[in-house]
Amino acid sequence: MAKPETTGEHICRHCGVICVSRDGEWIHPEPWRTLKARRICNHPDSLRSATSQEVKRGAMQSIRRDRWIQEAQLRQCVVPTDSAVEVAVVGCYQLHPSSNEHPRGWGYLADDGHFGFGATTTHRRFDGDGELAAEARALFWALRRLMPRYRVTVITDYPAIADMINAWRRGDLTVAPPGYDRSDRPSSRKAKLMLLAPRVHEHADRVTVRIVDSYEDTALGRGANELSILGWKMGAGELTKTSAGERALTAASSSLHVEPTLMPDAHRSDDSDEVEDHDSPHETTSSDEGDSMTNDPSQQRRRELLINGRRVRISDLLDAGLLTPGTELRYQQKIGEPAYSATVTSRGQLRLPDGREFGTPSRAAVEASGLVAVPGWAVWRVQPSGQTLHQLRVKLLKDVAEEVEADHAGPHEEAQAARHRFTLLEEARADAEAGRPRTLTVREFIKHWGVEDRDRTASVQIDADLANHGLTTVPDFRTVGLDRTIRIVGLPEGDDAATVVEPGVDSSELVPSASDEESIDVGLTLGNLLPDEMSLTWVSPTASFEEAITAMQVDDFSQIAVLADPHTLHGAVSWESIAAAKHRDADATFSDAIDRRAATRVFDYHVRLLDVLGTLQRDGFIFVRDDQEEITGIITAADVVRKYDETATPFFLIGEIDQELRQLLQNTFDDETVKQACRSAGMSFKSFDSMSVGQYQAVLNDPDCWKQLGWPLDRTIFIQRLDRLRRVRNNVMHFNPDPVKPTDVRKLRNFLDLIRRYRG
Repeated sequence: MAKPETTGEHICRHCGVICVSRDGEWIHPEPWRTLKARRICNHPDSLRSATSQEVKRGAMQSIRRDRWIQEAQLRQCVVPTDSAVEVAVVGCYQLHPSSNEHPRGWGYLADDGHFGFGATTTHRRFDGDGELAAEARALFWALRRLMPRYRVTVITDYPAIADMINAWRRGDLTVAPPGYDRSDRPSSRKAKLMLLAPRVHEHADRVTVRIVDSYEDTALGRGANELSILGWKMGAGELTKTSAGERALTAASSSLHVEPTLMPDAHRSDDSDEVEDHDSPHETTSSDEGDSMTNDPSQQRRRELLINGRRVRISDLLDAGLLTPGTELRYQQKIGEPAYSATVTSRGQLRLPDGREFGTPSRAAVEASGLVAVPGWAVWRVQPSGQTLHQLRVKLLKDVAEEVEADHAGPHEEAQAARHRFTLLEEARADAEAGRPRTLTVREFIKHWGVEDRDRTASVQIDADLANHGLTTVPDFRTVGLDRTIRIVGLPEGDDAATVVEPGVDSSELVPSASDEESIDVGLTLGNLLPDEMSLTWVSPTASFEEAITAMQVDDFSQIAVLADPHTLHGAVSWESIAAAKHRDADATFSDAIDRRAATRVFDYHVRLLDVLGTLQRDGFIFVRDDQEEITGIITAADVVRKYDETATPFFLIGEIDQELRQLLQNTFDDETVKQACRSAGMSFKSFDSMSVGQYQAVLNDPDCWKQLGWPLDRTIFIQRLDRLRRVRNNVMHFNPDPVKPTDVRKLRNFLDLIRRYRG
């Protein structure tokens, strides 16, 4: 038998602290004997040789960190010790077609600003419900972070999680979800939940649990769900740790309605069991690069500006050293008039001389001047240099672009795409300043962000990138069809920024994208309804009945515009107005048939459809004016019905497919068979009525279930199409403004027909 190695530092099998052999006995040496006094045992013995990281720490990690994990805290939400804190925990599990290690994503979000997310894979020690396993993981990391410092209420939609916490509180420390391995790990570490159980019992008076019907019921739950999905995507390789961290910061701060500013120590990689145990005399480093969001909070925020499309704030300029607290800013509306002044505060606000503070330059300029709208980034100048805030913003973006490029020396798809967009917008700004604005279709434009349609996430990012570069599009890229041509133009800057809105002017007429402060959810607009390939058909006020009637009949129109020129609308002629004119006077002229009231029903292209539905219902049609003030389109009640048909048809088809699949499974399999198939795929099963498309997919992808179904079809091809339709369903249910592609609608119809054909 080989003699055990006794040289060097070892890990004690009893307490996990460094021990060494002296004169044939194992002892805990200094400085660890003093620094780890709360943890060391009285009879040390060697378990194994210590790793280099353990030598630095002085002990074995009591907890093994997940392969993918990030945790942080938002600065504005910090509360005193012993405060009551609520935390939502959510798990995310679904099959991943490109990986055998189907990730279990988890996330937690607390109202004190703490949040975390990560993922493990199915080969870990859990053989039960995959979603429950992920939520248990979220619970562990959340309570480890928050207890016993705060009085914690856990929010969950899993009764099993609530039952487990309450059992631990009562002293039943062996309770765990079905399939969980409670035994110690080969490294001698305890299983995570078995480590958490006594901690909950010890502080039972500081932990409560609240069950909700769904994570959607609370803002914390919705935020935690977003984080769990990010964890899943990070584990599946769909997001890098850097990108996932940036998106998580946005999700958490949006859910809590605070600035995305992190506590400086929130990025520390805390590998000890006790949060406060940071007594190593050596410099602490993370053993897993990238486990924390970043070691530099300002670097995290800087990268988000470029990669994720977040708007630059005054606080970003402070973090970058481009501004300092106390800096004076001036805004002069007209030459010869007194200038308005403001002071930059340490919190990234602009303080006016009367003491009022504002978070955005535009708001501060509006309040100082009494005007309705002012492009604040363009008009405020730093004293004494005279630079505008926008010029500082551009400098920051250039620094970030260089930083991202330097940080990824090799090919890195995300960094390259961000750098490409930066270059595109910089060149577009130069062209706009030279009087040669770039023109391209909306479809071509949004492709630079790697998207094909304008869902809310993509639109917000694009709008922020434009604003950061002092740009906008005319017309607004969100308010017209995908194949309409737009121009990339500059927002007013410097002396040109005098294009402010005076009091008394209807600010609703401003194009929404012209705001450089916040993204506006524009919704479905009149410009979205106008066909890209059609132009307005019209006749002149001096036309004849024959001309108007012929023009209406050749295109099967019910009405036609009467224009003196593209900018001047006299009204409209319709079958109804012609009949009414002839009924009143058999010798009526064409002029008598013109409905002059139609000239009052002209709306700008960026007006929301919801705002004109009443007019359409009453009058049947309206006219649309484009960004050049030309009358370019007519929208009828039939157009609205067509648009809603585009949106409603996929909803109905998806609902029918869901109903057919549910009835198919319910009529073919018993509860136990479905439950076993879902369990094999790492999913839970409660009832047929609550099944999701992912669960249908799991059951039908089970070889035994497919054989029992008896359909003479290829299971792999069928499941691939079902997975494609699941993604279409997600796009529809997330209310993307662009219609579902006709090819996808046909796939929905064909799949529904296929199911009905074989169901008989």
